[in-house]
Amino acid sequence: MNTPLQFNSNHLQSALSEKLQPSRFPRMSSVMAGIVGFIVQAQFTDPEIAEIVVTSDGFVLARADGEVSANHFIGRYPDLLRNWLRLIAAAELTTRELIEAQAAFAAKIGFLGREIA
Repeated sequence: MNTPLQFNSNHLQSALSEKLQPSRFPRMSSVMAGIVGFIVQAQFTDPEIAEIVVTSDGFVLARADGEVSANHFIGRYPDLLRNWLRLIAAAELTTRELIEAQAAFAAKIGFLGREIA
C-alpha cells in the first residue's frame, strides 16, 4: 500500500522526524531507521526506502530508491507493527504527533487484519 502522504503541517512532519530520529534510539537497526524514514518522509538511510510492500502472506518487502522492484526482505508484518508501536510509545509523542504518526503508518504501509497480524 503506497499512497501519497500529506502531513497536516510542516511543523508536525518536522517534529516527528526529530522525535523518531534514529540517533535518539541507539539500538535501532539500520533497517528500522530506513522504515521510519520512509514513514515520516525523512532521509535516515542511504539509499532511502522508496516503497514497502506487504505480501498476502504477511511478509514485508522493500524497494530501495533507484531500484525497480521491492526485492529486499524486511521480515514479517506482525514484527514490523510491534516494533513501530514500541518505537512511537518510547518517542514521547504528543497526542497530535501520535495521531499523525499512526496516520503516516496507515498511509505508507497500512494496518492489516487479524488474519495476518
